[in-house]
Amino acid sequence: MKGTSQSKIPSQAAGFLKLAGVILFFFALINYILLFVPPNFGDVRWQLNFTTQMVEQGVIPILAIALMFCAYGLEEVAGVGPEKPKVGFNDLKFWVYLISGFLGVIYLLLIPLHVSTAIAASNQTIEKINEDAATAQAQLAERLEQQQNQMATLLQNSRRLEDYVREQQLTEDQLTRLEQFRENPKALELQTDAIGEQLKQEIEDRRLKAEQRSKLGTFKSGVRVGLGSLLLASCYVTIGWSGLRNKPSRKKGVRGKN
Repeated sequence: MKGTSQSKIPSQAAGFLKLAGVILFFFALINYILLFVPPNFGDVRWQLNFTTQMVEQGVIPILAIALMFCAYGLEEVAGVGPEKPKVGFNDLKFWVYLISGFLGVIYLLLIPLHVSTAIAASNQTIEKINEDAATAQAQLAERLEQQQNQMATLLQNSRRLEDYVREQQLTEDQLTRLEQFRENPKALELQTDAIGEQLKQEIEDRRLKAEQRSKLGTFKSGVRVGLGSLLLASCYVTIGWSGLRNKPSRKKGVRGKN
């Protein structure tokens, strides 16, 4: 009785490992399918998110395969495996090898796809940054021109200028500057140009920083996802190739013994 109960433990453990591996594998398959919902292949952002999520979830099938082969190894060590191993399409290992090879090809194709998509997304972002900067500079120039015209009109009307000074409660420096503008209207234009150049430079600095962040993000994404996809592809191809390659040799070995 004791020996019988002990022999059941490896068999149950192997069964649990296989079950966990199969469930984990189907869980990953469901996640892969959901990445296509809703499909939007023409959107660069959707493509970028798809390739990134594919790589981030690529480890789950590897864990599932590892669990299933741990179960097979436990069965062989404990001697509780089936007397007549299944072959061909009836063998779960065959499908694991075949799907692994397929996933290896997929992840190899994801490398150039993600890099090109990341570059396209970065170009779109940089184009949007440049458009926003150009719009901000145009609005700034228009606003400064309006303020300059308003101030020039105000300086030409003494009564309105006195009301303005009284309402705004200007300091001595501001009053002195107003007096300079009134005596020399060219000084107002020069100051407006100086303020405009300073603000334009600030807009340009923000544009350059945003562009650098976009390029850096693209580089990091390409390295992280590209190398991750390469590692996953090498792992899947190794599993698939080693399993499918050894299938014929095992059959030949059996025939030789007979």
